[in-house]
This record gives sequence, structure tokens and C-alpha cells, in this order.
Amino acid sequence: MDIAGIGAGEEAGEKDRQFISALARGLEVLRAFDPDDPMLGNQEIAQRTGLPKPTVSRIAYTLTRLGYLKYNPKLEKYQLGSAVLAFGQAYMASMAVREIARPHMQELAEATRTTVALGDRDRLSMVYIELQRGVSHVILHQDIGSRLPIAETSMGWSWLARAPEPLRTQVMDAIKTSKGKDWPATKTSIETAEREIAQHGYCLGMGTWLPDINGAGAPFVSPDGRTVLAFNIGGPSFVLSEERLHEEVGPRLASMVHAVEADYRRRGFF
Repeated sequence: MDIAGIGAGEEAGEKDRQFISALARGLEVLRAFDPDDPMLGNQEIAQRTGLPKPTVSRIAYTLTRLGYLKYNPKLEKYQLGSAVLAFGQAYMASMAVREIARPHMQELAEATRTTVALGDRDRLSMVYIELQRGVSHVILHQDIGSRLPIAETSMGWSWLARAPEPLRTQVMDAIKTSKGKDWPATKTSIETAEREIAQHGYCLGMGTWLPDINGAGAPFVSPDGRTVLAFNIGGPSFVLSEERLHEEVGPRLASMVHAVEADYRRRGFF
């Protein structure tokens, strides 16, 4: 089974008799849609998923009948249907840490005049599942559902620092494949972040993903070790200098995570 959730379809099915390839193909079609391209035709879906166009056509028809897709006959394109909302609502409702972390995140965001976010891994991305903004003249255009590359951000490095095996090795192998000749530099960044987290409880990301955007990340691990998430705090470099991150913001982020973990235990979540 592809525990990392990175690849899908026939290759995974060949290795695992429990794996339902037809279901995987249907989910890959749903994953083809994103905020930048909310409407896609069969050819575009085929290109994004690597599935044959006739297969895409049949899957899209089925998903439309079930309400997971909507078809626009004038444009000859599909868009996500309202039925997919049930998945997101169920996921969000299951993440009790969001409710517990929210007041701590808001307090830190207001105190530092920055943006504080909580993220979960999806393949080779970190996805924001909670976000709080402080009062600032500069607003980062990110929200719940925004994605960050796991290999280039303090949030991603924080998740990797506490990810359990064999999941971490699978994700690292996928990053190595995706990075090609850039892998040595990426590996060095990840290892540096791990050392920073071990020493300080947080790591820094200084313009590694977006130029002139700095930040810090810190991992969150549930008491039973089954849930690994990551927090980050970010802002423009003129607001979050390396000195300020080390002397004030980073330590406050690490302290916030400890407070969230304590509240999590106090509320009886394990």
C-alpha cells in the first residue's frame, strides 16, 4: 500500500491485493481540480492524471451521476459538485486540535502582528487546516486550504522532523525523486531544520519558498504519536528578520505548541 499517499493507481494495485485501482482512479480525477483551474475538460483531466481519455470520460460521467462533479455542456467541462463538501466537513470536524489551537494561534498572531497557521501533509504538500492573522499592514494571501511545498518550507521541514517511519522514508524518497539534481541542497535544508528543531523546538525558513517571506515552523505530535501536524508563523522579511525570529518569534511559537499539546492532553485526546 502507498502509505505516503504519493502515487496511485496501477503500480500500487500490482503490489497490494487490497488496493482497489478503480477507486484510486476515480479519486485521482477529483484531485485534478484545484482553485486555479476549477473547470476541466476530459483532455485536461487525462493530462493531469495520466489516465486514458476514455477512462476519464467514464469516471467523470459516474462522478457526475453521484454529485461529485457538475458538467457544463456549453463549455464541455466539469467542475467539483457539492457532494465533495462532505469530505472536507468530516475531516475538519475530526481534527479537534484545530479548536484547541485556535485561541493560542490568535494570541500569537496578534502579539507578533503576523500570520500563524496549522497544516497537515497531503502527498508532497502541507495544507493549511487552520489560520489566524494578526493586525498588519501586509497580509499574506493564504487561507485554509492553501498549499505549501513540504520540501521548501519550515512547516514541511517541521512535519518531516517528527513523521513516523516508514512514512517519513517514503516521503523523503518521493522528494528525492521530484527534486532530481537539486536533491543534495534540499536534503541539507531538511537536515539543518531537524537540528534546529532538536535544539530550539522550531526551525527557520528564510525566503526558501517565496522571496522576501520569512518564517518559522514547529511540529505538533499527539500524545499517542498517531497525529503529526506542523505550525508555522510567517510574514515579510522586513517584519520577520532573522534576528527577530530567533530572539522573539521562534521561541514564542515553540512555547505556543507546548501550550496546545498541554491543552490537548487536558481535554482527554490521546
